[in-house]
Amino acid sequence: MKRTIALTIITISLVLTSWGSATAQCTSNTCLTVSTDADNSDVVATVIKRALAGINRTVAPVVSVQEPVSRCDPPVDFPGICAPPVVRKPSPLTRESVRGHVPDLLLTLEPSEVIVGLPINAYLRPLPIPFTLMVGGFTLHITLIPSVQWNFGDGVERSGTLGGPYPAGSVVHTFRTANRFRVSARVLWNVLAVTSEGEEVDVTGDAILLNYARLVTVRTARAHLISTSSKSRP
Repeated sequence: MKRTIALTIITISLVLTSWGSATAQCTSNTCLTVSTDADNSDVVATVIKRALAGINRTVAPVVSVQEPVSRCDPPVDFPGICAPPVVRKPSPLTRESVRGHVPDLLLTLEPSEVIVGLPINAYLRPLPIPFTLMVGGFTLHITLIPSVQWNFGDGVERSGTLGGPYPAGSVVHTFRTANRFRVSARVLWNVLAVTSEGEEVDVTGDAILLNYARLVTVRTARAHLISTSSKSRP
Protein backbone atom coordinates (compact mmCIF):
# COMPACT_ATOMS: atom_id res chain seq x y z
CA MET A 1 0.00 0.00 0.00
CA LYS A 2 1.19 3.54 -0.73
CA ARG A 3 0.83 6.60 1.43
CA THR A 4 0.21 10.04 -0.02
CA ILE A 5 1.93 13.07 1.47
CA ALA A 6 0.35 16.47 0.79
CA LEU A 7 3.17 18.95 0.29
CA THR A 8 2.26 22.63 0.46
CA ILE A 9 4.49 24.66 -1.83
CA ILE A 10 3.83 28.09 -0.32
CA THR A 11 1.19 29.91 1.69
CA ILE A 12 1.00 33.69 1.83
CA SER A 13 -1.21 35.41 4.42
CA LEU A 14 -2.07 39.02 3.77
CA VAL A 15 -4.81 41.59 4.19
CA LEU A 16 -6.97 41.88 1.13
CA THR A 17 -6.49 45.63 0.80
CA SER A 18 -2.70 45.26 0.72
CA TRP A 19 -2.82 43.11 -2.42
CA GLY A 20 -2.95 46.08 -4.76
CA SER A 21 -1.81 46.97 -8.23
CA ALA A 22 1.66 47.86 -6.95
CA THR A 23 2.48 44.19 -6.61
CA ALA A 24 -0.16 42.42 -8.63
CA GLN A 25 -3.21 43.06 -10.76
CA CYS A 26 -6.25 41.16 -9.47
CA THR A 27 -9.77 40.26 -10.51
CA SER A 28 -12.39 38.77 -8.21
CA ASN A 29 -10.76 35.34 -8.25
CA THR A 30 -7.25 35.66 -9.75
CA CYS A 31 -4.12 37.80 -9.39
CA LEU A 32 -1.43 38.43 -12.00
CA THR A 33 2.26 38.51 -11.06
CA VAL A 34 5.20 39.31 -13.33
CA SER A 35 8.86 38.39 -12.87
CA THR A 36 12.06 38.11 -14.88
CA ASP A 37 14.16 35.01 -15.47
CA ALA A 38 17.54 36.65 -16.05
CA ASP A 39 19.31 33.33 -16.69
CA ASN A 40 17.11 32.65 -19.73
CA SER A 41 16.35 36.29 -20.66
CA ASP A 42 12.62 35.68 -20.16
CA VAL A 43 9.64 37.62 -18.84
CA VAL A 44 7.35 35.32 -16.83
CA ALA A 45 3.68 36.15 -16.19
CA THR A 46 1.73 33.95 -13.76
CA VAL A 47 -1.92 33.96 -12.69
CA ILE A 48 -2.58 32.92 -9.08
CA LYS A 49 -6.03 31.87 -7.90
CA ARG A 50 -7.38 33.88 -5.00
CA ALA A 51 -9.16 32.45 -1.96
CA LEU A 52 -12.93 32.22 -1.69
CA ALA A 53 -14.83 35.35 -0.68
CA GLY A 54 -14.37 36.28 2.95
CA ILE A 55 -10.90 34.67 3.29
CA ASN A 56 -8.09 37.22 3.10
CA ARG A 57 -5.29 35.00 1.86
CA THR A 58 -4.17 33.31 -1.31
CA VAL A 59 -4.53 29.58 -1.70
CA ALA A 60 -1.26 27.80 -2.33
CA PRO A 61 -1.10 24.92 -4.80
CA VAL A 62 -0.84 21.47 -3.25
CA VAL A 63 1.28 18.75 -4.83
CA SER A 64 0.90 15.08 -3.95
CA VAL A 65 4.06 13.02 -3.65
CA GLN A 66 3.91 9.24 -3.65
CA GLU A 67 6.06 7.75 -0.88
CA PRO A 68 7.09 4.14 -1.62
CA VAL A 69 6.69 1.67 1.24
CA SER A 70 7.82 -1.78 0.16
CA ARG A 71 9.02 -1.39 -3.42
CA CYS A 72 9.97 1.23 -5.97
CA ASP A 73 7.35 2.53 -8.35
CA PRO A 74 8.26 2.14 -11.13
CA PRO A 75 10.36 -0.94 -10.26
CA VAL A 76 14.14 -0.70 -10.60
CA ASP A 77 16.81 -3.34 -11.12
CA PHE A 78 18.22 -2.91 -7.63
CA PRO A 79 15.64 -3.64 -4.89
CA GLY A 80 15.64 -1.10 -2.10
CA ILE A 81 17.30 1.63 -4.20
CA CYS A 82 14.71 4.06 -5.45
CA ALA A 83 14.87 7.31 -7.34
CA PRO A 84 13.84 10.35 -5.28
CA PRO A 85 10.23 11.48 -5.71
CA VAL A 86 9.65 14.25 -8.21
CA VAL A 87 7.76 17.31 -7.00
CA ARG A 88 6.10 19.11 -9.88
CA LYS A 89 5.75 22.84 -9.33
CA PRO A 90 2.98 24.84 -10.98
CA SER A 91 4.13 26.12 -14.37
CA PRO A 92 3.83 29.82 -15.30
CA LEU A 93 1.02 30.39 -17.77
CA THR A 94 3.08 32.64 -20.04
CA ARG A 95 6.82 32.89 -20.67
CA GLU A 96 8.17 35.26 -23.29
CA SER A 97 11.77 35.60 -24.44
CA VAL A 98 13.15 39.12 -24.18
CA ARG A 99 15.81 38.24 -26.75
CA GLY A 100 13.04 37.64 -29.24
CA HIS A 101 11.91 41.26 -28.86
CA VAL A 102 15.32 42.94 -28.71
CA PRO A 103 16.63 43.33 -32.28
CA ASP A 104 20.26 42.67 -33.12
CA LEU A 105 21.63 45.99 -31.92
CA LEU A 106 24.46 47.50 -33.91
CA LEU A 107 27.07 49.54 -32.04
CA THR A 108 27.80 52.53 -34.28
CA LEU A 109 30.55 55.14 -33.97
CA GLU A 110 30.35 58.51 -35.74
CA PRO A 111 32.51 59.35 -37.60
CA SER A 112 33.58 55.88 -38.69
CA GLU A 113 37.20 57.05 -39.06
CA VAL A 114 38.31 57.67 -35.46
CA ILE A 115 41.09 60.24 -35.01
CA VAL A 116 43.06 61.02 -31.85
CA GLY A 117 41.74 64.18 -30.21
CA LEU A 118 38.48 64.34 -32.19
CA PRO A 119 35.24 63.44 -30.33
CA ILE A 120 33.17 60.50 -31.52
CA ASN A 121 29.48 59.77 -30.97
CA ALA A 122 28.45 56.21 -29.97
CA TYR A 123 24.98 54.66 -30.03
CA LEU A 124 23.04 51.38 -30.31
CA ARG A 125 20.18 50.86 -32.77
CA PRO A 126 17.49 49.81 -33.60
CA LEU A 127 15.30 50.30 -30.53
CA PRO A 128 13.19 47.41 -29.16
CA ILE A 129 9.45 47.48 -29.82
CA PRO A 130 6.97 47.02 -26.91
CA PHE A 131 5.05 43.75 -26.94
CA THR A 132 1.90 42.28 -25.38
CA LEU A 133 1.30 39.17 -23.27
CA MET A 134 -2.11 37.51 -22.90
CA VAL A 135 -2.40 35.45 -19.73
CA GLY A 136 -5.40 34.17 -17.77
CA GLY A 137 -7.77 36.88 -18.97
CA PHE A 138 -5.22 39.67 -18.48
CA THR A 139 -3.67 41.78 -21.23
CA LEU A 140 -0.17 42.88 -20.27
CA HIS A 141 1.85 45.48 -22.19
CA ILE A 142 5.62 45.02 -21.80
CA THR A 143 8.17 47.78 -22.42
CA LEU A 144 11.92 47.19 -22.16
CA ILE A 145 13.83 50.10 -20.60
CA PRO A 146 17.62 50.04 -21.04
CA SER A 147 20.39 51.34 -18.82
CA VAL A 148 23.85 51.14 -20.37
CA GLN A 149 27.38 50.94 -19.03
CA TRP A 150 29.72 52.09 -21.80
CA ASN A 151 33.38 51.03 -21.84
CA PHE A 152 35.64 52.60 -24.47
CA GLY A 153 38.56 50.24 -23.91
CA ASP A 154 41.00 53.01 -22.97
CA GLY A 155 40.14 53.01 -19.26
CA VAL A 156 37.11 55.29 -19.59
CA GLU A 157 33.66 54.01 -18.53
CA ARG A 158 30.39 55.89 -18.55
CA SER A 159 26.79 55.18 -17.52
CA GLY A 160 24.11 56.34 -19.89
CA THR A 161 21.50 55.36 -22.44
CA LEU A 162 21.55 53.70 -25.85
CA GLY A 163 22.55 57.07 -27.27
CA GLY A 164 21.43 58.28 -30.66
CA PRO A 165 22.64 59.45 -34.08
CA TYR A 166 24.38 62.82 -34.39
CA PRO A 167 23.48 65.56 -33.51
CA ALA A 168 21.10 64.18 -30.87
CA GLY A 169 23.63 61.71 -29.50
CA SER A 170 24.45 61.82 -25.79
CA VAL A 171 27.34 59.31 -25.63
CA VAL A 172 30.43 61.25 -26.72
CA HIS A 173 34.06 60.24 -26.16
CA THR A 174 37.51 61.43 -27.24
CA PHE A 175 40.43 59.03 -27.62
CA ARG A 176 43.80 60.47 -26.54
CA THR A 177 46.14 57.85 -28.01
CA ALA A 178 46.39 55.89 -31.24
CA ASN A 179 45.70 52.18 -30.82
CA ARG A 180 43.13 49.46 -31.37
CA PHE A 181 40.38 49.50 -28.73
CA ARG A 182 37.38 47.33 -27.84
CA VAL A 183 34.33 49.54 -27.34
CA SER A 184 31.56 47.72 -25.45
CA ALA A 185 28.08 48.40 -24.09
CA ARG A 186 26.69 46.42 -21.14
CA VAL A 187 22.91 46.82 -21.40
CA LEU A 188 20.57 46.04 -18.51
CA TRP A 189 17.01 45.68 -19.79
CA ASN A 190 14.48 46.57 -17.09
CA VAL A 191 10.92 45.39 -17.66
CA LEU A 192 7.93 47.74 -17.36
CA ALA A 193 4.60 45.86 -17.20
CA VAL A 194 1.28 47.71 -17.55
CA THR A 195 -2.19 46.17 -17.78
CA SER A 196 -4.77 47.13 -20.40
CA GLU A 197 -6.44 49.22 -17.65
CA GLY A 198 -3.27 51.29 -17.35
CA GLU A 199 -2.17 49.90 -13.97
CA GLU A 200 1.52 49.13 -13.50
CA VAL A 201 2.43 45.69 -12.15
CA ASP A 202 5.58 45.44 -10.07
CA VAL A 203 8.14 43.19 -11.77
CA THR A 204 10.29 41.05 -9.49
CA GLY A 205 13.67 39.57 -10.36
CA ASP A 206 16.87 40.94 -11.84
CA ALA A 207 17.24 43.07 -14.95
CA ILE A 208 18.14 41.11 -18.09
CA LEU A 209 21.73 41.60 -19.23
CA LEU A 210 22.88 41.67 -22.86
CA ASN A 211 26.34 42.72 -24.11
CA TYR A 212 27.43 44.41 -27.34
CA ALA A 213 30.94 45.28 -28.56
CA ARG A 214 33.09 46.20 -31.56
CA LEU A 215 36.76 46.89 -32.27
CA VAL A 216 37.87 50.33 -33.37
CA THR A 217 41.19 51.55 -34.73
CA VAL A 218 42.18 55.03 -33.58
CA ARG A 219 44.67 56.80 -35.84
CA THR A 220 46.75 59.94 -35.57
CA ALA A 221 45.91 62.63 -38.08
CA ARG A 222 48.73 63.45 -40.49
CA ALA A 223 49.67 67.09 -40.91
CA HIS A 224 50.00 68.55 -44.39
CA LEU A 225 51.69 71.87 -45.15
CA ILE A 226 49.53 74.02 -47.34
CA SER A 227 50.83 77.28 -48.77
CA THR A 228 48.47 80.20 -48.49
CA SER A 229 50.76 82.79 -50.12
CA SER A 230 50.11 83.91 -53.65
CA LYS A 231 52.71 84.73 -56.26
CA SER A 232 53.42 88.42 -56.59
CA ARG A 233 52.56 89.94 -59.89
CA PRO A 234 55.28 91.70 -61.87
